[in-house]
Amino acid sequence: MRLIIIAVLLIIFCCSLNAAVNVKYSSGLASESIRTEMIGQVEYFNIFEMNKVFKATVQEDILDQRLNVNMYNEQFIFLIDSSFLMFKGKQYNFTYSIIQKDGNYFLPVTFLMNVLPQILSNRISLKDGNIIAANPIDNRLRTIVLDPGHGGKDPGAIGNSKTNFEKELTLLIVKKLKKKIEDNMNVKVLLTRDKDEFVSLQQRTQFANSNAANLFISIHCNAHRNEEVDGIEVYYLSTAKTDEARAVEALENKVVYDYEGGEEAVQKYDDLAFILADMAQSEHLEESYQLGMKLQNNLVGDTGSNNRGVKQANFYVLRGAFMPAVLVEVGFLSNKAEEKKLIKPSYQDKLVESLFQGIQDFKYKYDQMQ
Repeated sequence: MRLIIIAVLLIIFCCSLNAAVNVKYSSGLASESIRTEMIGQVEYFNIFEMNKVFKATVQEDILDQRLNVNMYNEQFIFLIDSSFLMFKGKQYNFTYSIIQKDGNYFLPVTFLMNVLPQILSNRISLKDGNIIAANPIDNRLRTIVLDPGHGGKDPGAIGNSKTNFEKELTLLIVKKLKKKIEDNMNVKVLLTRDKDEFVSLQQRTQFANSNAANLFISIHCNAHRNEEVDGIEVYYLSTAKTDEARAVEALENKVVYDYEGGEEAVQKYDDLAFILADMAQSEHLEESYQLGMKLQNNLVGDTGSNNRGVKQANFYVLRGAFMPAVLVEVGFLSNKAEEKKLIKPSYQDKLVESLFQGIQDFKYKYDQMQ
């Protein structure tokens, strides 16, 4: 009898180490469960379980020591290593502190059972020990807009040989990248242009916004007065920090003056509407930087090209994009050796593979921890 009692107690103990909170949806979706585990004397769950059940996204802000969790179009701010969160300007206490373990964050189940139904009472409730939840809002990365630089009357950079044009090479690379993504990722890929036509810089980001894109990537080839200059660089939106960044910014923005209507067109990009658009884009600067780093590291690592880094510049084509957005300069057409590489299909394929891997890695993190 004693052995039976001991065995039963062991089973109960083992079950308590790995239990679950059941989640039922109010409108017919199949039920889910949040796996839990005992840490010390307290029941905890991995914060990524909220992604599975509520389609929540999590942004880790190391500088401010907080986690920003977004679900049901609402944001919760958790203070790392504490038991407090902020929601709509109010502070809530879920009793037990957040724990970091094996590179992951764990929240106490008291948050799920006590605090969450209180602050999201219109979407979360408790019944018979189960969580009853409204259908989650899916904020995963589903739509990518790829932007082949220049086009039509705007040739972009002209090769050292005077026979190759940026507008043609960027379109070739982007079409290959589109196919690669569509064949391997469950996302929709849209192009700002799929032929040799002129599209204004403003129209490009408007296209991304109107299609509710989650990602905007503009592909370009670079040029420099010094034919020896070479390498790959990625930009995201902000005020240019260096003379070289300002030079590239001026080169890419020159299209507005040359092909969109001179000073009057330039003024459109500097009016209040675009200033406000810059403010909207600022919400995505960290994500844009992270995407830029992934793309730059992959491109340089795979091609062996000169690493010109991830930089900030005030590119008109990135202004107004309400999503993470970067501009990639895949090489210098003005450099004779780099031009020869850029026109080779095999080298273009290598660029595409590098870009694809960076996008895939970014999507994985975007979908779980922004």
